[in-house]
Amino acid sequence: MASLSLRIYQKLDESTEFSVLLENKRLKTSLLFQAGTVAELGQAETDAIRSDHFSRLADSYGCLGVLQRCPKISWTGENTEYYLIVVTRCVKVCVLLNSSIYKIQEVDVISLQQPRLPGYKSQDEDNWVKEIKKLMGNESFYFSVSVAGDSRPLDLTLCAQRRARTDISDNRFFWNRMLYLHPKRFDINCDAWLLKVICGSVEFSSVYMGNHAPKLYVISRLSCERAGTRFMMRGVDDYGHVANFVETEELVHVETLDNVILSYVQTRGTVPLFWEQPGLNVGSHKVKMSREPTISGKAFSEHMRFLRHKYGGLAVINVLGTGVTGKSQGEAALSHLFQLQHKTCPWSCDCPHIVFDFHQECRGGNTDNLSRKLQPQIQQQIDSFCLFCLRGGVVVQEQRGVMRTNCLDCLDRTNRIQTFLGLERLDAMLDLLGEAATSGVIKHRLRSKFEDMWKDNGNKISQIYAGTGALQGSKIIDGARSVGRTIQNNLMDSSKQEAIDLLLHGNLLDNYLAALARTVLPQHLQYAPLSVLKSVTDRIPEFSEPLPLKVCVGTYNVNGGKHFRSLAYKHLSLDDWLLDYSNNNGANFLVQTSAEEEKSNKKPPDLFAIGFEEIVDLNASNIMSNTQWSENANSWGHELEKVISRDENFVMVTWAQLVGVALFVFVNEKHAAHVKYVNVHTVKTGMQGNTGNKGAVGIRLLVHNTSIAFVCSHFAAGQKEVNERNQDYDSIARKMIFNLKVPLWAHDYVFWCGDFNYRINLPREEIVRLVKQSEWDLLLEHDQLLLSQKENKCFPGFKEGAIKFAPTYKYDLFSDDYDTSEKARSPAWTDRVLFWRRRYKWQENCPWSHGNIDHYSCAALKQSDHRPVLAAISCEGRKVDEAKLDAVYKEVVSSLGPSDCTVLVQCVSGKQMGEELSEKVLEAVQEAMDALGTLVTVRFQNYNILFTYDSPKQALDAISSSPIKVDGLEFSIKLKTERWQELLEEEMRFCMDTTTPLCTETIPTPPDLPSSTSLLAPSSVRDVLGQLYSQSAQSPMPSPCPSPSFDPGRESSSGSEPPSDDEQTSPRFVPVRPAPVRPAMPSRPPPPRPQYSSPTHGPKETSSASPVISRAASKPVGNSPPLPSPPRSSYSVETVSSAEGSPLDGSSVSSNSGIASSASLSRRDVPLPHYPNTAQQDPSVAATPPSFPSAYELPSIPPPQQAPTLPVENLNSQSPFPPTAEAPPSPHPPAEAPPFLPPPAEAPPSLPPPAEAPPSLPPSVPVRTETSPPLGACILRPNGPVSAGGPPPLPVRGGAGRSGPPSLPARSAVPSLPPRTLPTVPGRALPTVPPRK
Repeated sequence: MASLSLRIYQKLDESTEFSVLLENKRLKTSLLFQAGTVAELGQAETDAIRSDHFSRLADSYGCLGVLQRCPKISWTGENTEYYLIVVTRCVKVCVLLNSSIYKIQEVDVISLQQPRLPGYKSQDEDNWVKEIKKLMGNESFYFSVSVAGDSRPLDLTLCAQRRARTDISDNRFFWNRMLYLHPKRFDINCDAWLLKVICGSVEFSSVYMGNHAPKLYVISRLSCERAGTRFMMRGVDDYGHVANFVETEELVHVETLDNVILSYVQTRGTVPLFWEQPGLNVGSHKVKMSREPTISGKAFSEHMRFLRHKYGGLAVINVLGTGVTGKSQGEAALSHLFQLQHKTCPWSCDCPHIVFDFHQECRGGNTDNLSRKLQPQIQQQIDSFCLFCLRGGVVVQEQRGVMRTNCLDCLDRTNRIQTFLGLERLDAMLDLLGEAATSGVIKHRLRSKFEDMWKDNGNKISQIYAGTGALQGSKIIDGARSVGRTIQNNLMDSSKQEAIDLLLHGNLLDNYLAALARTVLPQHLQYAPLSVLKSVTDRIPEFSEPLPLKVCVGTYNVNGGKHFRSLAYKHLSLDDWLLDYSNNNGANFLVQTSAEEEKSNKKPPDLFAIGFEEIVDLNASNIMSNTQWSENANSWGHELEKVISRDENFVMVTWAQLVGVALFVFVNEKHAAHVKYVNVHTVKTGMQGNTGNKGAVGIRLLVHNTSIAFVCSHFAAGQKEVNERNQDYDSIARKMIFNLKVPLWAHDYVFWCGDFNYRINLPREEIVRLVKQSEWDLLLEHDQLLLSQKENKCFPGFKEGAIKFAPTYKYDLFSDDYDTSEKARSPAWTDRVLFWRRRYKWQENCPWSHGNIDHYSCAALKQSDHRPVLAAISCEGRKVDEAKLDAVYKEVVSSLGPSDCTVLVQCVSGKQMGEELSEKVLEAVQEAMDALGTLVTVRFQNYNILFTYDSPKQALDAISSSPIKVDGLEFSIKLKTERWQELLEEEMRFCMDTTTPLCTETIPTPPDLPSSTSLLAPSSVRDVLGQLYSQSAQSPMPSPCPSPSFDPGRESSSGSEPPSDDEQTSPRFVPVRPAPVRPAMPSRPPPPRPQYSSPTHGPKETSSASPVISRAASKPVGNSPPLPSPPRSSYSVETVSSAEGSPLDGSSVSSNSGIASSASLSRRDVPLPHYPNTAQQDPSVAATPPSFPSAYELPSIPPPQQAPTLPVENLNSQSPFPPTAEAPPSPHPPAEAPPFLPPPAEAPPSLPPPAEAPPSLPPSVPVRTETSPPLGACILRPNGPVSAGGPPPLPVRGGAGRSGPPSLPARSAVPSLPPRTLPTVPGRALPTVPPRK
């Protein structure tokens, strides 16, 4: 039983070194913490020291360890502070086997640097201390204490089956393992002094079963490898660890029935892809892929490999939504990408992946479908995986696999699935108990107990991750919890996340040395002592080799992006800026280029970083909503990827946006598998840092072993606002801190681009004159950026290429003239690219340079008032040789010595053993030892003297001087911790994978699959996203993996779907391309789209197949001429050969039903209904784009013959720049109206407006007469064919008497339209107004 067995004292004597004494009344020993060292004292030493100015501070139930923290950013962590964390309040939960399990309710954080003065109040503590106390005291942490007191307590990190195989703790669930490191370095028995803590839930109950009383447990263990809060930690990391990974064990222990233990283990975890939910999440939450799915394969494969190795068999139960419209849209895309990766991963391709849309199948709380629909899909795995049975200490049966369940947050829906599986396995447990558990009453009683325990378990897990209990289906309770989640997750989780990071990483935060170590060392070695890290990183050249890298960085202020689809200057494209930059005017190459430099110029880039400013309008709506995703930026990103992949394949790593600033990073496909530690951060500088109209976006990543940071920023505008721009730079440079508190200057390279808005300090007329004369040097003498840089007010240490091009700001649109408006802004080089390289100590004595600027110029793209700028820079990266690194690490460890710098001095001659030394001799010995180094502490232990030095090197120098002679006596010197290398290995095991496989069966390594499995083909990803996010597709897409809930004929019910249990509303996913807008209800029947065909060229078919989504006929066609909007019916999916061509070039493709569509849909790809085909047309029509009739003009209608065939556009050709001159702008209206409908109120710009606007139909419209179609004719409608005699056919484009393209041939019999009569409006009789007095 836990008791207040620990007593804490502190020394208040200011004349001596501050120290803390931790006394264990049960062990009769104590620990002395002084000057960063730890020493274990016996009872006699404890009594002697305690009486020397020590005062009692507090009592505790147990100690969790020593927290190491850097109070501010440091280079080597030399300012590390130490804090003792102890448990001051706890409550007993249950007894399991030989141990009592306690829940922590309150902890105390005691400084080991300074005393706690009288009058101390917890309100005066630092914020991080309050957050640590709040985190550890939220009743989610548990520890165990041995009931006997002298035996080893139960290890809560191990499930029953692993506990039967090993006694090594599972580091995944060992939350305070980093607090063990500091005491372990001084050879302290941590198992005797410190507690092992898990985070999760422990639920307990017991029932009577005849003469037996089985004990029931549900124990959940939350992994600490990717721990965090709901919106702060999502998806997977580079090592395959997923957020909210929980191992839950259902356990039954019957001590009186052969001491039988029955256990069943399940797991949960978020989708193992790189995704997040950025921004302020209220109501509907966007799901954004933080890394493109094409480079998620390595982390996904690592996660699946770990599950197979550690759990054996695997079955994935994916309960994400499958509806592709409405609130389930984001989940459907995430689920489909999950299935694609699962199918192509070598570790999971043979494991079942069950897609079960919980909200769809269990609507209204109907959980009976779990047993009716889900269980048949997984029954084979349930039976084959079995469960664990230990009877009389002998393993009778093993669990051979695990169910992995996930939803979006892995909370509410996952709780219900795991509850169902746990209760289903309960029947198998009762069968193993024999006749004692066969009674129906016993089964009902046990089932009822476990239902309540599973419910409480779900609430605890939800409280940890989301801040509230789980949603249970009650509208009142769920509504209150949803509001609480919104407040907690958006406003309070950031400080909680910082506390979690501090607990798990300690002094590796705010530490430049640790940031460097992450780039070259494997994960477990990053937690080595700082002295080891420093020595290893100083020898980087010995175990790494240079890696040449070429980085292209561009910036472009696109002025809101309004003019990029104009036909002006259509011969210019992004290629001129990004790829063919050598042809640009003003291109800057090195004057004297060697053969090697010439080769470097022709080398394709390894990385592209392209920044944009004003990518959206800087209006109040975008600024106040803090826009972090926009369709404009999203479409730009994929257009860029297509452009730069012309010669070499590039993969988008990630992109980020802050209102108008956007930054895209691409990597050459050959380096994609070596990219990790990708992270994004944004800094606002507008309105004193409160708004994002000005600010910066930063993206960091590691390419092989080179850390790179890209920054794109937009500074304050104005001719005279130089100080504001310098302040913007300073604010961004200080606040640009990435995950794990990695500062901007901790990277090897920093590339900074953007619209800096620095101007030229000259009159406008003078600037224009010098620009015409190309006097760049004279202009640069007055450049504000260069002047501020010389004064170290901005960009100190940054390099920029020689500017040999005209100022990039400010031009008239589509012109080479500078601003001719009333404001007449002065030309300036506002758009710049600079870079900085960090120089390390080991580079001081070797050749070093910032890098070579191969190219620096602007391009003549005139769609904005700025010109785009591009810099191509050759730099030097590093690539580590793992074998050499291992050899250097071992050499460093052996040469540095122990972390415990204590040496033991013992008299070996001249005195008898046990004879005390005189004071004079002791003083002489101390003087001799002090001459060998700086002493920290001096202690006496059993007639021996212990001297602690300031560094390990001084301790090694001291033992090299052994023996020493003082007053005729000889003293030997040796290390107190002689097995220090073994202790360091034990210390590193706290940071390694120590998970014991669940079962004895080994999973063979699967054969290697083609390289495409690690990099998902971009086409397949876009196919999925294009299909999923087409607004016309309203039923669940067929998944690559089997799904019990997939029914292509079932009508989508997203409109009536109940609120998501994760947050009432499911997130919206950010599509690769903007989804087309659903057509509005037409006011009149839209005209049929004529078929344009060439008399000599037919449709060009390709070998690739593309899915076709067609509407199913669901309603009969009415007799009224106006057509209703297409109903929300189900879709069938077919596969046809895709065709090239568009309505503009005359090519076409035939289709029996539906329309051909590709994965990446543009705004024009709106599904069109089928209309009667026109008669044979003039071949010349094929070369002319279709034109729309006037708003007051109806064309003649040809007789219907057959359904028209719709051409398939090249869906990947959407570009901000018009591709060819033969493709004039589409006359389609904006997204608010479908492209096949004429404008409702006015004529399109391509046609002249009507001469006058009569109140009724114009007289030029031919009179329609009621005529019946030919006998047996079939008129096609959007909802299916209509037999003859139905409503009159619909009009088509064209009309008599119109100028322009030739109209369609008229029919002999034209139906008439009924006359329109409008009722007269009666006059209004208004009362007279009395005159004012």
